[in-house]
Formats: sequence, C-alpha cells, structure tokens
Amino acid sequence: MTAGSGIVRGALVGYVASRAMDAATTAFYRRQSEASQRREAELASGGTLVQLGRQLGQVAGRDLDDAAAGRVGVAVHRTFGTTYGVIASALVGRGMPPLRAGPAVAAVAWAVVDEGTSLPLLTAYPLVSHLRGIVGHAVLGLTVGALLELLDQPA
Repeated sequence: MTAGSGIVRGALVGYVASRAMDAATTAFYRRQSEASQRREAELASGGTLVQLGRQLGQVAGRDLDDAAAGRVGVAVHRTFGTTYGVIASALVGRGMPPLRAGPAVAAVAWAVVDEGTSLPLLTAYPLVSHLRGIVGHAVLGLTVGALLELLDQPA
C-alpha cells in the first residue's frame, strides 16, 4: 500500500466513523434527562458544534448565524474524524493492529479535543455529557479499527 492510498483509506474510514459517532451520540443524547439537556443548552446554546462555528467565525472577523455556525462546526467535526482515520491508518501502516490503532487514536482525541478544550467548564457540564463523549469516541475508535481491519483482509 502506498502512502497516498493509506491517506485516502484512512480519510474514508474516518469519515464513516465520524458519522457512526454522530448516530451514537445523538441516540445517547435523546436518552439523557431533560435537566442535563437543559444544562448543556445553558452552557452551549445551539450545541457544541454551533458554538465552535461561532467561535471560528469570530476569529475570522465574522458574526455567523446559527445555521452558518452549525455548518462550520460540522465541517470541522468531519475534518477531525477524517484526520483520526488517517492517523490510525498511518499507525496500521507502521505495524499497529487496526483494532488497537482506532481505539487508541479515538481515546487521545477524546482526552485532548473533548475534555482538554473544555477544561474551564469541565465541572459545569453534567457527568452524562462526559459519558456521551466517551461512548461517541469509543464508537469512533471501534469503527475505525474494524473498517481498517476489514480493508486489510486479503482479497
């Protein structure tokens, strides 16, 4: 496998895994209590992806409405997902088993991106919010690992 094919493979796997993560976290969120949902809305009006989009818009000198901010947030989220797939694919290319590479990358992503960027508000979020992040990243990592494993099977 060439480096270019590993990048493409990883990006596609990461994209699919990020969609699987979204499905898992959406299902988890729907099962959360109204109180925890309300608290999250107080901390991040419109959701974390909308807040991310707004912040990035402000950095670029633009005041984005919710729809535009949401699109920016989703684009960044997908970019992260594809990047995680590329990193896991590179680790597999260096000999790490796929079912170890996917979860390892997802665990680091959860710790650095989810938890690391929310340090100022870490205790303000309900515990269930953090658990949703763990579940979402577990789904991401296992999906990345399983897809890379399947793609590594001889034809």
